[in-house]
Amino acid sequence: MLSLREGSRVLDAPCGYGRLSLPLARRGAIVVGVDQSAELLAQAEKDCGDLPANRLKYLRHDLRAPLPEGGFDAAFNVFSSVGYGAESDDLAIFKTLRDAVRPGGRVLVDTAHRDLVAARFSRGAKPAQRLAGGTLIVEEPTFDPISGRVNTTWYWSGRAGQGHKSASLRLYTATELVRLLQSAGLRFLSAHRGCSLEPFRAEGPDLGGPIALLTERA
Repeated sequence: MLSLREGSRVLDAPCGYGRLSLPLARRGAIVVGVDQSAELLAQAEKDCGDLPANRLKYLRHDLRAPLPEGGFDAAFNVFSSVGYGAESDDLAIFKTLRDAVRPGGRVLVDTAHRDLVAARFSRGAKPAQRLAGGTLIVEEPTFDPISGRVNTTWYWSGRAGQGHKSASLRLYTATELVRLLQSAGLRFLSAHRGCSLEPFRAEGPDLGGPIALLTERA
């Protein structure tokens, strides 16, 4: 999908704890992982092992601002990493990714979309999971169809204690995502079911599941 080969320069932004950055570097790519979280970057650095810095490095940076280096062959923005601020913030992030890749370089954005979440809400699902240590986590989301935001509170309880936290996420339709990427100066190439080669189709109970949009810098 991204035409990567050994020696390709790849930007993983945001990278979190490196779950994409590390395997890509081990397969021969030259990777820069970018994230705002010092805690996640510390874990990513810890997991690097003996990989040299010229193969994999991490940078703490706000993606709404331009990066200090560019010329990447490809950039990833995956696991629903947009929508936490205003639309102008997401446009700024996409412009940063666009400017970071070389002409003809590709940008892949993988995220949940409005139709997927609306379909799940129609079934009245309230996800819950129990972690290996026994802690129970219950998710209580509410969806505002006017603003297109899902507001979620997570509650947890276990031997280590209990608590809760909340977050708000803007959910775009596939059409809105494509327009936003085009506004950032990226050319739309194709849509896929998550990070796979399978074409995206709005079918089934989850209306296609997560969507991955493949674009390139003109």
